[in-house]
Amino acid sequence: MKIFPTNNYQFELKRESSDALSELEKNTLITNSLGSEWTKKAFIGQVNRNGFKIISSKPGRGAFCVLEGKVESYNGILEIRIHKAFRVMLSLIFLFPIIGFLIALFTKEKEIIISLIIPTLMAIVVFRFIFTELAFRIISKKGLNKLTEIIGITKLKKNKVQQRL
Repeated sequence: MKIFPTNNYQFELKRESSDALSELEKNTLITNSLGSEWTKKAFIGQVNRNGFKIISSKPGRGAFCVLEGKVESYNGILEIRIHKAFRVMLSLIFLFPIIGFLIALFTKEKEIIISLIIPTLMAIVVFRFIFTELAFRIISKKGLNKLTEIIGITKLKKNKVQQRL
């Protein structure tokens, strides 16, 4: 089980990769950092001649997912993952129930501690499988739809094997 979800895709374009990437570049605020900024463009990040690394420009939640892709001719691969800054914040949130349990372990009676094991585990499961997974699915889907519209993706196939770009 992975702590943070990722999605990998293979895709086909309806036009040549150079045309698709130039269209993406027109709709991207080019910057070296993947941080949120106010812009009228659809994405923020880097676009080069054979790939891209972008985030959605949606204020607040747009930076949650990083879309990184490589394109050759009419085909490409895409990886969507949670931004590093959000992974650090989520890791801290995942640790809160454990820290609370450890504090209770050293300050309370043993009978009370045993009753806290299940709520501690449930809190971790809820943070990971409900909040993180739901946010990732919603935000990555919106970013993928916007990317599909801009670069003209015709076929999109999800890869079961997770590969790192």
